[in-house]
Amino acid sequence: MAIVFKKSYAVLLAAAFFLLYSTGRLELASPEGNVNDVDVKSDSLGGTPMQRIMSSSPNVKHHRTRWTGAGSIPRTVLTRHVAGWSVFENLYAHNGTFYIISEDPSSFPIMREMISSPNTMQSTTHNISLRDPTDSEMQIISPNEAIHRFGYSASHVNGVSFVVYDPREFTRHYYHLIGEILMGLWRTYSSLDTEISQTGETWLSAPSRIMFPLLDTDDWRDRAHINHIILRAAFPSISVEVSSDWKDRASTGQLYAFPMVALTARTAGHRGKEMWFDKPSSAPRTLPSSPYWWEPIRSNVLEYAGLQKGPDGLFEQPSKPVITYIVRQGRGRALKEEDHLELVEALEELKRKHRWEVNIVMMERYTKEEQLRLAGRTTVLLGVHGNGLTALLWMLQSPSATVIEIFLPDGFSADYATLAMMTGIEHYGVWYDKYFRTQGDSPPSRTSNPKGFHGNRIPVHGPTVAQLIEERILEPNKLSSKMGSADAASLRT
Repeated sequence: MAIVFKKSYAVLLAAAFFLLYSTGRLELASPEGNVNDVDVKSDSLGGTPMQRIMSSSPNVKHHRTRWTGAGSIPRTVLTRHVAGWSVFENLYAHNGTFYIISEDPSSFPIMREMISSPNTMQSTTHNISLRDPTDSEMQIISPNEAIHRFGYSASHVNGVSFVVYDPREFTRHYYHLIGEILMGLWRTYSSLDTEISQTGETWLSAPSRIMFPLLDTDDWRDRAHINHIILRAAFPSISVEVSSDWKDRASTGQLYAFPMVALTARTAGHRGKEMWFDKPSSAPRTLPSSPYWWEPIRSNVLEYAGLQKGPDGLFEQPSKPVITYIVRQGRGRALKEEDHLELVEALEELKRKHRWEVNIVMMERYTKEEQLRLAGRTTVLLGVHGNGLTALLWMLQSPSATVIEIFLPDGFSADYATLAMMTGIEHYGVWYDKYFRTQGDSPPSRTSNPKGFHGNRIPVHGPTVAQLIEERILEPNKLSSKMGSADAASLRT
């Protein structure tokens, strides 16, 4: 049962809280409550300030989930699921293994679509088979078996838990952790509220913790030092648990009851058929949603960074279009220097011609807060394929909102196209003097990394990019590609 926090409902809130809490049914709300800022007049709740603070957290005595027999054990329910992404109610854990308690195992997907083994990911046939889960990762048992094994109670782990069952090679990167894992988990979990508003209002509780059972302490932190900032900005009260914490829980010998868990496992995601361009993080798009499902996260992050909202609850936007070119010169994958200079001149000409705001930036020279604020104001974001384009996550949805990704001709990767597709931003790929709309009629149909894809001699025709930008800003409903049929077919299988 969930609670919607509204100022005018303070009295009903207090009554509902007392009823739910006194009956032990307040399971879905995390200690910090709603994922948005809770703005309830404290004096309307009564009691001393300390009592009001404590009333929003679980009582120290309510630490056990108890049952009198098999009939009263809270059953595990799979609330949402696509391969690799699941939301469970009443999931259990013991000795490092997750347990589903149910009389009907057939009501759950096959295990390999929910979780995987802890083995690292490689592309060999042998390794793929090794990644199938065993009974050490997850089991389905009956209520009677649960009583036989664990008795008549469990330690109650309050709130919503996000669980990431991914190896370290996919967590130490801004794009992978925030753009794939966090975005995919939130898309899956937020499907429970299909009425998230344009301002990001939702009844969903913020996750109390994010758990990485396979990672060491710093394996979720990235080289650019932004993962922890995004995580804390989105969910200020969240705790992070890693493999040592998972082992600590296992060593107690206790059964733990998790009232709600959103769980992801990359290998399990690859078992499904819902992927777009073979990207597991795209599969949750098939679940129900509000068109503003990402706004609670985006809003929290941008307010943390210092962007201001107007009286209507929406962010104040620039009076003219903002074009941001993320420069990668001198950093591995990059443009030919002469083409970079031509592109800069073409962008400066747009600035002179239309008086648009043009930003030519090397993101590492800005603070993280400055990077986020700039992304939140940007209308058109462009750059060579690379981690910096993850900034598109913070762009506002609008008819002109566009990401332009420059590839080596005939090369393609759907990483940032997937983020754009998921968050409602148009994505265009550029091959020198040609471009294609990734969500259009003739996009590439597979990833291709020809020789030189990661090199520093990637060509681009600046005037062509400028032409595309003009089209997207002046004629946002004109969704076109500029390539011949032979070019469009060059990557199609």
